[in-house]
Amino acid sequence: MPDFTPIPEGYGPPFHKLLGVRMGFGPNLEGIAWVEIDPEKHYGNRWAHGGMVGALADIASGLAVGRTIPNAMNVIDGTIELKVNFLRKVIEGDLTATARVLHAGKRVAVTEVDLTNQGKLCAKAIATFMLRRDLETPGDQTVS
Repeated sequence: MPDFTPIPEGYGPPFHKLLGVRMGFGPNLEGIAWVEIDPEKHYGNRWAHGGMVGALADIASGLAVGRTIPNAMNVIDGTIELKVNFLRKVIEGDLTATARVLHAGKRVAVTEVDLTNQGKLCAKAIATFMLRRDLETPGDQTVS
């Protein structure tokens, strides 16, 4: 696990908590999301379900984008594209997603994500988020 600042365990949406996802920030504004793979909870057939990789890539990306913009909870309007290249099967042990922002523009943000399992690269992902810069100032709560 790289150097990181963890986000308290109790924080996060119910989906994150259900899967046991932990979150943090890297020293260079990276978003980091990880989970200890539990075969009883995370496996599809004989290895971890690929959706775990996608979910962690999306979560880590949202954290990374959120570090680059003010009032992120309002500005990030959702994931509009997520592409994952699976490089190897994910087995027991830690599964970690580390996301870096490649572009944070007026309307979209793009991240690149490395996913590792037991320290070995197992997937690469690119995520794109829709941004609502008109909601950047706290108090601009009108959503159309």
